[in-house]
Amino acid sequence: MEQGVFQIGPIRPPSEANSLLLRVTENCPWNKCKFCMLYKNSSFHTRPVAEVKKDIDVMAEYRDRILANMNQGEYDMEAIRQEYLSMPTDEARMCYQMVFTWLTEGDRQAIFLQDANTMVLRPEWLIEIVSYVRERFPEIQRITSYGRANTLARISLEDFKRLREAGLDRIHSGYESGSDKVLQLISKGATQEEEIIGGKKVKAAGIELSIYFMPGVGGKALTDENAIETAKVINEVNPDFVRLRTFILRTGSLMEELRDSGMYEEQRDIDKLVEIRKMLAHIDPNRANGKLTSDHIINLLQEVIGYLDKDLTWMLEYIDSFLALPEKEQKRYQLARRMGFPLDWKYLYRLQPQDQARVEEMSKNIVDEKEWETLLHRFTDRYI
Repeated sequence: MEQGVFQIGPIRPPSEANSLLLRVTENCPWNKCKFCMLYKNSSFHTRPVAEVKKDIDVMAEYRDRILANMNQGEYDMEAIRQEYLSMPTDEARMCYQMVFTWLTEGDRQAIFLQDANTMVLRPEWLIEIVSYVRERFPEIQRITSYGRANTLARISLEDFKRLREAGLDRIHSGYESGSDKVLQLISKGATQEEEIIGGKKVKAAGIELSIYFMPGVGGKALTDENAIETAKVINEVNPDFVRLRTFILRTGSLMEELRDSGMYEEQRDIDKLVEIRKMLAHIDPNRANGKLTSDHIINLLQEVIGYLDKDLTWMLEYIDSFLALPEKEQKRYQLARRMGFPLDWKYLYRLQPQDQARVEEMSKNIVDEKEWETLLHRFTDRYI
């Protein structure tokens, strides 16, 4: 490894955008999901523990050097700039910049373990890594990781407890759906039973569980199945977080083959919102009390956020109030959101006049449903 350099993987959850990123594995051990193309041309590797620990050492060294350029709570930016410019390579400068950004703009108490499924590591290896993070970064309050559902199902409760004791605080898992039919359709490589078994063990060990649900991923034929069976899993597992990731059939993904073969028909943008409502309608607030979040621009109504026990009625009513709007108003808001304006639908008037005019002109001139969905997809495709 080049001196002053640590590896940085390609992805992290949006909720970990401000976390320090530590690459523990490279790429994805499954790599067969039809909706994801991120790792398709890459092979999976586990990184040696000693190599990961060297990366941690480099991060800690950069942290100490940057903090040494602080006086009375203020950074000496000229000293930091000179130190940055003195880095021997572009890679070293990128690593230095990442630690600096984490210290100055990020969550100085959080670190995320990359890549797609760190939980596939032998528990004793991961325990050693997590323990070393705690040793070199005692200020860290949250260590998180991705973990596939079928991997979580195979890990013993005792090993989860050992990981929690070592300092692992949260696991993110892309469940995507609770339906076996949908999971098979998208080649997820997991089952509803594995989601429930794995999720329950994570929770029983005292580790926070953050799962991801893809409204619309089952297409038109499996929309009810996707919503209802996902709600069943949520009721059984009671995850701490349910994060919505509205499905978009991305250009170039293997889902196009399913569509072109007639095995899959994507739902309308508005119908994916209806599916979210159906999922929420099947939540039992006496069994599930985690937080539902819409923390991604791909979600149409990003204001749908709340606790599944206390805020369920409000979230349903909020969605219903949008669905009750005249179609013209719905379409104006849909287009504004898909163009990237992060607004509550009630505040379209806050757009700049030129933006309002552009939205109005585009939305009223397209009456063909297929053409309308194509226009929306042109914008949403870039967010995935």
